[in-house]
Amino acid sequence: MTAPQPDPIDGAEMPLPPAIYPLICVGGAYFLDKYLPLEPPLFLTAEPAINGQLAVATLITALLIISWAIRSLRSEKTTLLPHRAVTRLVVSGPFQYSRNPMYLGFSLLLLAMFFSTLNLWLALLLPLNVGLLQYYVIVPEEQYLAQYFQPAYDGYRSRVRRWL
Repeated sequence: MTAPQPDPIDGAEMPLPPAIYPLICVGGAYFLDKYLPLEPPLFLTAEPAINGQLAVATLITALLIISWAIRSLRSEKTTLLPHRAVTRLVVSGPFQYSRNPMYLGFSLLLLAMFFSTLNLWLALLLPLNVGLLQYYVIVPEEQYLAQYFQPAYDGYRSRVRRWL
């Protein structure tokens, strides 16, 4: 599905690149943990090996989802950067299950860091990460895609969930 060729820098308008929002949450979590540490629940500290296994499994899942999304975008010869103009609506690969697999992967990276460090702030700031991505990245990106790929984007949006 191709669209009219927009200006190469004419993409979704967003204040910051998408990867910045998880970094804000990570920085906030480590700052808060230093000055206002929270004890993780006992069930998480009882068996440390399980946390390590959960961290590795979540990290691998996140990296696989992100790399699959990148491969899918590259195979369709469109940009990875949402503030740049896209040339195609990608609906294959992980995009057939989630409209935002890379952002899902970013959120899973935060969860993996939580399992690895047991910094409870990482888990508590995870909804903030989702909210920031949704409000500042996903909504503008969806408006942009709806503008350039009507009616195909409406059909895609009705078939595939935003996150999972």
